[in-house]
Amino acid sequence: MTSKLDVSKTWFQRVWSEEDETAIDDMLVVDTKAKGLGSQDLIGPEGFKMFHRALLGRIMDVDIEIARYMEDGDWISLLVVLRANRRDTGVPVETTGNLYVKIVDGKLLEGHNHFDFIRLFEQLDQMPAKSMETCLVGEKIG
Repeated sequence: MTSKLDVSKTWFQRVWSEEDETAIDDMLVVDTKAKGLGSQDLIGPEGFKMFHRALLGRIMDVDIEIARYMEDGDWISLLVVLRANRRDTGVPVETTGNLYVKIVDGKLLEGHNHFDFIRLFEQLDQMPAKSMETCLVGEKIG
């Protein structure tokens, strides 16, 4: 039996580092719910593929390091560091995230994602620098 950690490593390698969209079909069940990757839950492989394509349209050469993890029954909690290069310029970008994923029989059934997308989008020049700090003092961005 493959461990949840090994399944997670395989997911990051195939889906993100190798940009292998077929891995999404292989590793998600039809009604998998991915939360925290937009304003609505992503449902199943097709829902996740839309996010996958959009993010890979902005970054490439993705490497996801698992800094810490804990398992509890069918669940694994992961602290990760995402390193990649901007697809438009090749400039390196980096952000962190926490994932809480339910894995049964090698398939991802549910995922809760909490990534520092503000930091990522600042590095992609899609948000101004110090966007979070600007918001914290009550100012609007833009």
